Amino acid sequence: MEITEFTKKTELVPMGELSALAAQPGAFGDDVLAAFATQVQLRSSQAQTVLDTASQANRDTLLASEQRSYDNAIRERDSVLGLQRSIEQRSEQKKFVPESQRSQPKKEKRAGLFGLELRDLKESAAPGSVIAPDEWSASFFDKLSAESVAIKSGIRVVRTMRDVLHVPRIDSDPTAAWTAEAGTITPSDPAYTDIPATPRKLATLTVVSNELIADSNPDVIQLLEKQMTRALALKLDLGVFEGSGTAPEIRGLKNVVGITTVPLGAVPTNLDAFAAAITTLESNNAKATAIVTSPEAWGGLLTLKEGTGSNKGLLQDSAGSGGQAVQRSLYGVPVFVTSQLTAGDAYVYDGSQVVLVVRQDTTIAVDSSRLFNSDQSEVRAIMRADLAVPNPLAVVHITGLVAALAARGSRK
Repeated sequence: MEITEFTKKTELVPMGELSALAAQPGAFGDDVLAAFATQVQLRSSQAQTVLDTASQANRDTLLASEQRSYDNAIRERDSVLGLQRSIEQRSEQKKFVPESQRSQPKKEKRAGLFGLELRDLKESAAPGSVIAPDEWSASFFDKLSAESVAIKSGIRVVRTMRDVLHVPRIDSDPTAAWTAEAGTITPSDPAYTDIPATPRKLATLTVVSNELIADSNPDVIQLLEKQMTRALALKLDLGVFEGSGTAPEIRGLKNVVGITTVPLGAVPTNLDAFAAAITTLESNNAKATAIVTSPEAWGGLLTLKEGTGSNKGLLQDSAGSGGQAVQRSLYGVPVFVTSQLTAGDAYVYDGSQVVLVVRQDTTIAVDSSRLFNSDQSEVRAIMRADLAVPNPLAVVHITGLVAALAARGSRK
């Protein structure tokens, strides 16, 4: 598709064509930016239509097909925003001017980025000068799910369009009884209550100079997006597992009333605590789908031996004979490790009974208006979420797996 044709488009253009258009040297200027803004709006409208459909049907949650449509529209919208940003930079820098006519000499490319602390970054001074060659490449992939251990462990993610979502909890089932032919069936009613989930904001903000944004390679915005996503994921995990519940912090599993807590009086010599936790869940009509431990707890389990005087690890057989790593699973239940737990702690739970209520997906925005007089931009990442546990008996909290380290307390 030619650029002139694209600027007249008012319907959805596939992502492949948009990427190809953005890569063309002639893709710059207000008309092209306006056309990309139209594509952003079309995808935002697609996502909003999905939410409106659910709202009109008086549903607080999306159907699986609706969720896929919504997620796809949001992913494409964010990708188009990335393309739009690269075109905006090209327009501002006038990259279309021939090299021989540029007033400034071409900058020399520098080495890659290692261990950069991104605060008030400036191109003229380290560490900003490390990433200031003259090429721009924009793309954005929301990796929150990949970074968050809580989400990877299989907890339910429910999206809502409202400030408060009431998650239903089953307190008791209707009763059943053997009944004679033509006999009267005694009615019985289930009991329900609801748990209000109030999504709260998780945010981070970084200031960066516009020169660095324009000249960085690797793209400093991409680097910030990755780092901010990781920061949100870590803080989300901390909230999911150990949040106090004191606003604005969400209430994590550790502080949910009704979960089963199993304090160990001594460093374990076997895996009985996990076998007992799995049994506890099953006795409460739940199924263990995930085990989450602190690094110290998992390290302690790796040191367990088959018996007194043996050097063979209790989990060694899970590695097989080919020199592979020990498999992260206990009794067939996947094990996930996160630094966001109190040292020596572990959770065993049914992921379907732990619900992350998301009001707003991770959004990363770049704004240069407030710091206009200093030629700087602010990069902000936010999301809104809360945790609800419809069945607290589907969660077992094991403490004291590594007694010597447990005193270090939570990592906050």
